[in-house]
Amino acid sequence: MRDGRVGTWSNQEISTHVQEEKHGIVSNEWEPFNLDKLKLSGRHFGESGQPSGDEYENSNDPRLLFLTTLRDPQDRLLSAYTFFAKDGNENKKVSPYAEWIGNMRTRLKQYKAGKPQVGFRSNTARKNHIVWRFSGGQLPNEDSQESAWKPAFETAVRALSKQDLILPMDLMTGDEGRQALERLLGWTKFSAKGRFRSNVDKGDKTGGHVVTTGGVKNSNAKTYLSPEDFRMQWEENWLDNLLFLWCRAVFLVRLNCGK
Repeated sequence: MRDGRVGTWSNQEISTHVQEEKHGIVSNEWEPFNLDKLKLSGRHFGESGQPSGDEYENSNDPRLLFLTTLRDPQDRLLSAYTFFAKDGNENKKVSPYAEWIGNMRTRLKQYKAGKPQVGFRSNTARKNHIVWRFSGGQLPNEDSQESAWKPAFETAVRALSKQDLILPMDLMTGDEGRQALERLLGWTKFSAKGRFRSNVDKGDKTGGHVVTTGGVKNSNAKTYLSPEDFRMQWEENWLDNLLFLWCRAVFLVRLNCGK
């Protein structure tokens, strides 16, 4: 498909694809992270004390590296609003930011994993999106008691701890991201190619930044929102903020303090 939805593929389909095709990378963008995929890394997601590794996979399967990107939760929400509400509605009245988020969250009940055209965009406005994604979609849509969000949060922590590399997007405009990719993957070239539909600025190909529509925009929620609205957004997404700051700290420690 034209965007990343291999999260619905079976492990065997992914193994066959990377062995038979020339693609070295497969990606999943829209679905929650399928925890079963970690078997393709040689790891097992079970609790401590359970069997792990090769007992759960075909020894002929390739061992895959798992990389993901995380973005400041407030900036990610603002970026989703800019992309879906503004860029897609040049000739229409654009809803205010808070109204757009409210409308998208109302549609969340329509979403069903594995049904790519049913409410999948609404997930871009979801509260605590990182926890939802890396818990395999366990986090409830609505605000809930600790007994409901705590298992999802703990699962997300475990899933993120098993990623080979997590790139915090706010650091990718410097050299940190390139250093990390060069150490892990041996990459030395970072130029990007894109399919440009018009002469509108689509990003910086030379620098490796390509966007599919519109231009590169600043999505700094702290400057866009009032201090009161920013605090409300931060507190609404407090689980995600904890995970983002933790993963960012681990990234910087790995990059600057050795193994």
